[in-house]
Amino acid sequence: MADEIFEALWHDAEARWARLTEVLDWGPDYRIRGAEVEWVARDEYAHFAHWLEYACAHARARFEGTAPPATVADEDEQNALWAAEDRALTHEQARERCASARQAYIDLINGLPAERRTERVAAVVRGGLVGHFDTHWSYMVAGMAADESSKWEHVTRVLDAQPTGMLHTGDDGRVWTAADIYAHLERWMVVNLPRAEAGLATGVVPELPDSTEALNDLWLAEDAGVSFTHARRRAFVARDAFMAQMRAIPVEAWTARLVSLYGGNAWGHYHEHLKYMGIE
Repeated sequence: MADEIFEALWHDAEARWARLTEVLDWGPDYRIRGAEVEWVARDEYAHFAHWLEYACAHARARFEGTAPPATVADEDEQNALWAAEDRALTHEQARERCASARQAYIDLINGLPAERRTERVAAVVRGGLVGHFDTHWSYMVAGMAADESSKWEHVTRVLDAQPTGMLHTGDDGRVWTAADIYAHLERWMVVNLPRAEAGLATGVVPELPDSTEALNDLWLAEDAGVSFTHARRRAFVARDAFMAQMRAIPVEAWTARLVSLYGGNAWGHYHEHLKYMGIE
């Protein structure tokens, strides 16, 4: 029974680590808890490193019968102290420290005699390698939602201020109006609603029905002449549905692929068009 419990633990721990590293390494400078919070990938890695080192030291002392390190009295205060210390670390240094601390903890537990690898030990280790990671993932999802909301307000404010006339041109020189952009954003969110749903159900996000360029050309042609009011209404309805779907995803069901899908077709997409307009 204990072997099965630990097998499930290591499986879940590896899945959490793979998800975290893939997302954090995509954008080391991205404020993963929202634009208002100065917390980037380096801080996330360093935070986990400290707590994994702490957990490993406590576990080693317990198993060897030696004096444990001092107990952290105030976690929030300690986290703030560690975060201040870690500002000098690079992304790579923080990642390496975290990976090293994590592996040391795993090696310590795996090196225990079978009789000491109990369900109670597994529960404690799961808290550090799965539960703690899930807690921080929920912070990241909340940060992504906050970033989406901020960027949506920004792009809609810009579009609504100029409902007619050119806002930017495409690579082909085609003029884009506010109605074109609203319709374009709506199309991409609508086409990705079922893709995200399928990804949640099966673990695999289906391929698009055609290339990005072909779909953009098709939709631009179909939406030519659509009124600003109609395009805007469609975009708001699609955005509400897309983000409601995102907010409903359980923490454990998130994957790096889903982060890419939502980011690329929501907040990242809004930012892309703002950049085309010369707005950062």
